[in-house]
Amino acid sequence: MSMPISVTRRDFLRASAAAGGVIATSSFFAGNIRGEDKKTVRARNSKIKAVILLFMEGGPSQLETFDLKPGKETGAPYQQIETEVPGFRPAEHFKEIAKRAGDLCLIKSMSSKEGNHSRASYLLRTGYIPNPTLKHPSLGSIIAHQMGNPDFELPNFVKLRGAPFPAGYLGVQNNPFVISRPGAKIENLDYAKGVDKERMDRRMKLVKEMEKDFAKERGDEAVEAHKAMYEKARALMDSPLRKKFYLEDEPDEIRKEYGEGAFADSCIIARRLVETGVPAVEITLGGWDTHDDGFKRCAELIGQLDKPWAALINDLKRRGLYESTLVIWMGEFGRTPKLTNTEGRGHWPGNFCAVLGGGGIKSGQVIGETDELGYNRDAKGNSTLKDPVSPADLYRTLGTMMDWEMSKEFEAGNRPVWLVDKESKVVEKLYK
Repeated sequence: MSMPISVTRRDFLRASAAAGGVIATSSFFAGNIRGEDKKTVRARNSKIKAVILLFMEGGPSQLETFDLKPGKETGAPYQQIETEVPGFRPAEHFKEIAKRAGDLCLIKSMSSKEGNHSRASYLLRTGYIPNPTLKHPSLGSIIAHQMGNPDFELPNFVKLRGAPFPAGYLGVQNNPFVISRPGAKIENLDYAKGVDKERMDRRMKLVKEMEKDFAKERGDEAVEAHKAMYEKARALMDSPLRKKFYLEDEPDEIRKEYGEGAFADSCIIARRLVETGVPAVEITLGGWDTHDDGFKRCAELIGQLDKPWAALINDLKRRGLYESTLVIWMGEFGRTPKLTNTEGRGHWPGNFCAVLGGGGIKSGQVIGETDELGYNRDAKGNSTLKDPVSPADLYRTLGTMMDWEMSKEFEAGNRPVWLVDKESKVVEKLYK
C-alpha cells in the first residue's frame, strides 16, 4: 500500500499552483494519496463542536505541574495552590489556571508503557501504539473526518507550531494545515505575481485535462483526492475567512488578556478558528524534556502557559463557546519521581497528568490518585495507581462523548482498522 504523507501548508497550497506549479504537483501527489469519497457531515448526538488540544511536547513533569509532593524527597521546591476543587492543587506558577479549577477536570492517573518520545507521542496523539505497517490518524484528523465539513472554506484541522502528523488511513484531506509561525504571514496563500483569478482558472482547467490521462494509469481515487486538495486550497486562497489566521483586527484588550509570546498568539488564533467553525486545532508548546535544571525550566514553561490557557477558557466562556469546545492539556508522558544529580527527571510513563475542560466534561473534579512519593508500586512491584486511565481509554471516552463511528471498520492495507482500540474502556467519570 502507498502510505499517505504529511502535508504542510506549503504542500497543501502548492496544489493550487499559486506560483505556477500545478503540473508539478500531479507527480508530487501521485502514489502518496489514499483518496476517500467526499462525505457529508453526518448527524451527531454531541454538543461538542470543536476540540483544542494543548500538547506539551517533551513530557511535562507531573511533579512540577499538577501532582506535587511538597516536603517529600521526590517533590519540587514549589508551593502548591489550594483551589475550590479538592485535590486540584497546581504548582504556585499556575496562578491563573488555579482560578479556573472549577472549570476543569484533572486526571492524575494517565498511564502507559511507552517511555520513548516518538512512540509515546504517537500513542497520546492517536490512542494506539506505533505499528510499522499502519499509520493511525491523530486526534485532530479523527475530528476533522468525523466532525468536519468538506465544503468549509478553512481547513478542518489546523496545527499551530510543531511538526505535522499525518492522517494515516483517513487520507491526506484530513491532514493538519500546519502554521509554524502563528500570526505571521502564511506563505503561498496569495496568488503569484502576474496571476489573477481568471488566469488561475485556466491553469486549473489545464490540470484537469492532464489528470484524465493520469487517471487511466493510476486510477480515479488518487486523482479525486488530488482534485479535492487543490480545490480546497483554492477556496482558502479566495476566502475572506483567511483573516482568521492573523491578529491585526484582534482588540488590544483581548491580546493583553492572553499575554505575549507565540503560545499566547496561538491560543488567540485557536479561539478565532473555532469561533469561525474549525472543529480541530492543536497547539504545541515544546521544551518539557527536563532532564536537567527541571525546576527552573518548568517554572519558565508554566510562565508561557498559564496566562494564555486561562485567557482561552475565559474568552470561550465569554463568547458562549466553552460548553461546545473541549480543551485538552497533555503531553506524551510524565517524569521520574527520583531526581537526577542535575535537578532534572527522566522519562516516566507510569503515571502522568492530563487536564480537560469545556464541552461535555464534568468539571470541578480530580480523577485518579497517586501515593505520597509518586512511585505507585507496592513491595512486590504491583501498581497501586488508583483509577488508571490509558491513552486508549481516553480516546474511547472522547469518541463516546463526540459520537465517533467507533464500530465502523476502515480499510488500511486490505485489513480492517478502527478509530479507537477495541479493548479500551470508557471513563464515565469524565462526563457523568
